[in-house]
Amino acid sequence: MARSRFMPEMTNLQVREYLEHGGRMVIVPVGSTEDHGDHGPLWTDVYIPLEVAKRAAAQLEALVGPPIPFGLAADHRGAHGLVQVRMDTFLELVRDVCVSLADVGFRRIVLLNGHYCNSHALEFASSRIHDELPEGTRIYPFPYWAGLKPEEAEQYLSGSAGIHANVGETSIVLAIDERLCDMERVRDFVPELPELRTNVAALIDPVFLATPGSFWSILEEGGGVWGKPSESTAEKGEEFLGWCTRAVVDFVHDLDDMHDRIEPGYLKTRPRR
Repeated sequence: MARSRFMPEMTNLQVREYLEHGGRMVIVPVGSTEDHGDHGPLWTDVYIPLEVAKRAAAQLEALVGPPIPFGLAADHRGAHGLVQVRMDTFLELVRDVCVSLADVGFRRIVLLNGHYCNSHALEFASSRIHDELPEGTRIYPFPYWAGLKPEEAEQYLSGSAGIHANVGETSIVLAIDERLCDMERVRDFVPELPELRTNVAALIDPVFLATPGSFWSILEEGGGVWGKPSESTAEKGEEFLGWCTRAVVDFVHDLDDMHDRIEPGYLKTRPRR
């Protein structure tokens, strides 16, 4: 096996040998290039799933593909570091990446999301291209935090811990490379919201996913922060990375088991060519 499981660091021959020796899984980190406070790098949502993927790859006997660094982030419109793509572009990009990987022999393609707004689109993209892929190919689209235990999620990414550039995300970036964060510029921020009849979690999708500029408009004063990144440490980041890595490995195994159960049924509905 090559010294690295990260495909950009591997040779073409090393990838071929991985596939010829029975390897079949590739983890593709999917993120976004966007504001993460005055302290955090624009690639926060790329660096984190990439690091989690690298740590999970050995346990899953997988390779890690090049990350997709551009996502659906129209709600961040107004931030100066934003690079976003349109929905049609995103869906076609995901399609082309998955088809390319399947064409060379990968049969388990994990789309490991690091940016919340991509989640529904990745699920839709997977369904949309299902019939284009070789029989037996599975796409697993999910965010790296999906398998966290409730008590872990509460500390990492939640209403109380914050949901953007918070203690969780900032701590992991510090654990990856402390030079990526400018902690001298860090500041905590929680936006003032109207008194709600329901709850803020229920409003995230119909407001932020549907309204360009909405997220930035309420976070601009805090530079894109929703939480308390001042509480971040590299030590916390290592702990969070451990949780996330375990969660991803467990989630992939669960997806394997679920697909083993449902595959005989849905293969009957596959169009004949």
